[in-house]
Amino acid sequence: MIVTSIGSGAACYSMDEAKDMNLSEYIRGKRCTMEITDEMFAHTRDLFEKAGVQEVTYPQYTKFAVIDTPSQAIEKEMAFVMDGFYTGRISEDEIKGFFLEYAHSMQARNESKILNLYESFLNISYERAVKGCFDEGKDIAEKEGVDTNKAIYYDADYYYQAEEIHEFLKEITEEYAAKYGVEIDIEKRESGFDKNPNYLTGYPSFNSKWNFSAHNVCGYARLPELDAVPPKGFTFFYKQRDRMLMVGGNGWSEKMDTSSSPRGANRYPRLSDLLYVDSQREEYWSQYNDFMKKIIIARQ
Repeated sequence: MIVTSIGSGAACYSMDEAKDMNLSEYIRGKRCTMEITDEMFAHTRDLFEKAGVQEVTYPQYTKFAVIDTPSQAIEKEMAFVMDGFYTGRISEDEIKGFFLEYAHSMQARNESKILNLYESFLNISYERAVKGCFDEGKDIAEKEGVDTNKAIYYDADYYYQAEEIHEFLKEITEEYAAKYGVEIDIEKRESGFDKNPNYLTGYPSFNSKWNFSAHNVCGYARLPELDAVPPKGFTFFYKQRDRMLMVGGNGWSEKMDTSSSPRGANRYPRLSDLLYVDSQREEYWSQYNDFMKKIIIARQ
């Protein structure tokens, strides 16, 4: 028996390099793979058994170890796959194809391995959604002629895209588990996400990861209610140093200088306290007001 496994090599990915290529083909062409023979697998098993390891599987074979969670190589590839999705170059069907390849590479045939893969993919999906959101914020800053460093941006479109992928990953994970007769409990696994100390940059949730970037990286915005659901179409851009705030939704947008806010000089106001529009536009922005009340920003 010979198994081809996704290896542990650190591939370098570039959207510019792949701009004229099918992105899925480009990603697969970057893989460092190896042929794993029965002899190699037996030798590895012997080494681990002598060391007292109870279970050894072959899928993510390296010279030193075989593991039951996605390797760094797979997670790096996942990140580029999801970058492709959030930039419109990878479809949901292609995501499913990659998921199945990772599952087979890991020989995921029990609940732990299947859910480890699911959690990894979900976490990376949210990470890349937030990255895409903040990258768009930098593009807005550049167009507005202000420094792109520490630009805050929230776009509900990314939130809803990430939630769609969340449901899609659940669906394909359950489908895969059923194929191999494995019972899995996704809800139980997800219930522990917010208690996992390993999630230093936010647990698998768009708002959790956005909050980390806005509060800990950029330093002057936060969303305390992580389960808050944004209205569809809502966006806001904020640049503290330039006192620039732009808020928008379906059918309206508003740009203002926060230094001349009509509602007092509170240093840490709610977003809703800084926004003032005339009565003719009130019908547009009022539907977003409840969500804006949940966002806290810092003023100079």
